Amino acid sequence: MKISRFTLILFTLLAASHIGTAQQAMQHIREELMTSGLEEPVVSEEYILMPGDSLLITITGATNYSYITGVTYEGKVTINIPVTSMPSAQGVYLPHYDVVEAVKVHDLNLIQAKDSLRRVFRKYFRNIGVDITLIGMRSFTVFVIGEVMYPGKVTAWPVDRVSVAIERAGGITTAGSRSRVEIRRDDEPPALVDIEAFEKTGNRELNPFVQDGDIIYIPGMQRSVVVRGAVFGKRQFKLTPSTKPAEDLKQTGGKERYSEGIYELSDGETVADIIAKAGGITPWTDMANAYIERRGTKIYINLAETLADEDSKFNILMADGDVLYIPSIALSVYVEGHVREPGAFIFQPHLRASDYIGFAGGAVTEADMGRAHVVRDDQDLPLRDDPIIEPGDKIVVPRVLFKFWQDYLQITAVFATLLISFLTLTAASSN
Repeated sequence: MKISRFTLILFTLLAASHIGTAQQAMQHIREELMTSGLEEPVVSEEYILMPGDSLLITITGATNYSYITGVTYEGKVTINIPVTSMPSAQGVYLPHYDVVEAVKVHDLNLIQAKDSLRRVFRKYFRNIGVDITLIGMRSFTVFVIGEVMYPGKVTAWPVDRVSVAIERAGGITTAGSRSRVEIRRDDEPPALVDIEAFEKTGNRELNPFVQDGDIIYIPGMQRSVVVRGAVFGKRQFKLTPSTKPAEDLKQTGGKERYSEGIYELSDGETVADIIAKAGGITPWTDMANAYIERRGTKIYINLAETLADEDSKFNILMADGDVLYIPSIALSVYVEGHVREPGAFIFQPHLRASDYIGFAGGAVTEADMGRAHVVRDDQDLPLRDDPIIEPGDKIVVPRVLFKFWQDYLQITAVFATLLISFLTLTAASSN
């Protein structure tokens, strides 16, 4: 069992001779609170006190004072009574307390602990009120083992749920089960935790709080499916080279947004359920040509109908080992004219004309960017506003009509060559 650093930090507040020291101590408290999984204020009736918790005891009424104490290793808090004041090194008088008794609060919630303390304090004072405030939570160790990135022990707080402890161990690996997580606690039978159902429904009972000494075990998946293609994925999608032939699509811009992931398969899950696990389809999904590969055969499905109607014949049950392919729409954008590598490029949403010109290697020196434009249906859109490109657009980068010095030199050189040739031939015929 660890005694929380809160206890040491908060005791320094009693000896703080100026506000700067107190502010520094409170900053440490705030930083440690931020590392816990605290979701909302602690409920007094639910929080169970254990060794390592830090408390502010406040006495009001006929006498008024307060002090900070911690729950000891024996599960007790001290009853402190001020007897005198003593000067600090800075000349500030601080109260000096005598410890007159210790009260067991182990396994009591905050309300029960306050009642116990009130009964004891009223043996020493009349007409007083007693209140306790939780100002520091204990920390303890839990063990996270199995299919996680960094198995081993992690620090946890009483307000941390199982999913929080798993994240501190680096999260579940791609081979780990999210629906059959086990909590092993003392000699009790393992309790099952369904992280996947918790994330789907928000039911906190499916993701309980951890306790001191818990062993959290993440087994491997029993059944799984693979989803490939135009889905958002639980992780970031990547750009992969297009499968189009190189002569049809320049490799510089021929990239498709592509995701591939392994997802756990539970009983009764359908195509729509697995797509939801995979983060949903992208705007560039080819809804008509998705299919499932099952034991060497292809089962084509209509995604539009599947996602619109869960009772659709295409929303079939998935089987262990299935691979769900969700292709992208093969839409192109064309870049023509005076660029380094003109050609067709895969459409990617939200990109501008300048992005596709970049895919084409950029404009050459003879390009007239002032007259460059996008051809869209029957419209010509100037490039000066760098418009967002749509599928099928044609970006045209024309040549400068007349560059005086370059064209003048070229024309002069041609005439000079012709003149020299003419004179040479004339001279030769004269001889």
